[in-house]
Amino acid sequence: MSHPTTTPALNTRALWQQRFQHYMKESMGYWQYAARSNFIGFLLFLVIVSSYYYAKTLQRLPTDYPYLWIVLLVLVPFLTSSPIRTLTRSADRMFLLRIEHEMGAYFRSSFIYSLSMQGLWLLLGWVAVMPLYRHCLGSDAQPILLMFALLLLLKVANLFASWQEGRFAAERTRLLSVIFRWASSILLITLQFHYSVLWASLAALGLLFIWLIAFRSATRYVIGWDYLIAKEKQQQARLYGFFNWFVDVPQLPTRIARRGWISGLTRIIPFRQDSAFLYLYMKTLLRTELFAIFMRLTLIGVLAIAVSDSVTTRSVIMVIALVITLVQLTSLERAHRYTFWLNMYPLEPQTKASSLAYIIWLTLTLELVILTIPFMIHTSIMYLSVPLVCLILISFACGVVLRRRFKKNALLEAE
Repeated sequence: MSHPTTTPALNTRALWQQRFQHYMKESMGYWQYAARSNFIGFLLFLVIVSSYYYAKTLQRLPTDYPYLWIVLLVLVPFLTSSPIRTLTRSADRMFLLRIEHEMGAYFRSSFIYSLSMQGLWLLLGWVAVMPLYRHCLGSDAQPILLMFALLLLLKVANLFASWQEGRFAAERTRLLSVIFRWASSILLITLQFHYSVLWASLAALGLLFIWLIAFRSATRYVIGWDYLIAKEKQQQARLYGFFNWFVDVPQLPTRIARRGWISGLTRIIPFRQDSAFLYLYMKTLLRTELFAIFMRLTLIGVLAIAVSDSVTTRSVIMVIALVITLVQLTSLERAHRYTFWLNMYPLEPQTKASSLAYIIWLTLTLELVILTIPFMIHTSIMYLSVPLVCLILISFACGVVLRRRFKKNALLEAE
């Protein structure tokens, strides 16, 4: 007599560990390339220089400085932005759907991992604003450990709300929850720094109760598979985008944005054979994430220069912004490495190198012009030499160093 076979239960905790080990192995492999490119050394140098000028600025800063705005700008994003790394895959909506009621151990592990990483970033943000807070408050400053403990509890609450948002069936409900969390974080940090930890704690309990009441009747899935998978792909794409600075990442998806307001600039490029690469890579820059990165870095540089009152600090910020943008833009070379149809046309590899170097030089020069505007405000005309020196360095880096590098790589690809 045959007995019906039963499918063995899936160990979801072991599934998480298996995926996490694969994820760490892949990430560590790419981190090795980042370390070889001296990125870690550059980052360490940036931290040391920033810490030095931060301490020098605090010595001259009045104690009545409106520090709360800086605290909000630093801590609110670290506190409220709470994506959960689930390491889910597209096939999970089919193969794990039948056991979604048994996935508790898997998602608890992902919650703990996300809390650990985001708690570390929150700690770094906290360490960054603490000297400013203690400088402005002096003996009136509250216990630091108690304040951070409250922030950590608020981070747990944000992660919990973020998980529930993934289960909401309606996109509008999810959006309302996100807006509520951002507004609540601004209010709670303001109460914590302007009044006391006690008032912030009481307000946090009240806001948590309001959130539970407001969204208790929202339609929920057991697990929002589509949302979790889409978010996981988005987070992994960001990570691949970072690693793409140092090495070619074949898994990196290309996101295209039309941006008709700016991409139309390519119409001024002449329709000639020697301008083909110039047109292609200019279009690629203007319609991909690289242009958004360029705008963000330029905006951050403008704001940092505008709030600095030392010419030396402004000069350092300008150089750092240009160097970071240069490193980012070099990834433009790998944008069409696997575009096979380029080999079907009689295009000279040398024109590719020249076009790439020219596009990067043009972009950096534009950024330099924008950064020079806040740099020269309330500054003597003699310090115009700083942007001029930066322009010379940019021209040398693009016209000589990068052009030779791109030419060498183009010839290797053509072989």
